[in-house]
Amino acid sequence: MKVTVDANILFSALLKKSLTRRIWFVPEIQLFAPRFLLKEFQKYAPYLKKKYQGNQREFRLLYEKLLEQVVFAKDEELKPYLPAAASLSTDPKDWLYLACALKEDTIIWSDDKEFKKQTRVKIKTTQEMKEEVGML
Repeated sequence: MKVTVDANILFSALLKKSLTRRIWFVPEIQLFAPRFLLKEFQKYAPYLKKKYQGNQREFRLLYEKLLEQVVFAKDEELKPYLPAAASLSTDPKDWLYLACALKEDTIIWSDDKEFKKQTRVKIKTTQEMKEEVGML
């Protein structure tokens, strides 16, 4: 299953041992994201490091392990898809995720309700992903 993942899903997988983290590592899921996700992480890294319930070395190693699972789309690869993405959402922060999903022909894994306002790209919440991969 091909899935574009948003920054909040990454943050959730990073901060606690949870359903999100378990789904992240399901072998049948191929994760994609725009490089914008890395910029979002850099922006929120100080906050995330404070919230993380482990030491900084563990934080860094887990972050690297999570990112190893992701295929990143370059901004220039997404440019042709941005007009279509912009027509689907009024939130510019969503455009690169939508463009990535359009380019890679994926669903989007996000708990952000704004994504569900459009109908062109399928959106799955974490609970829906749980059902999709058959986790108990």
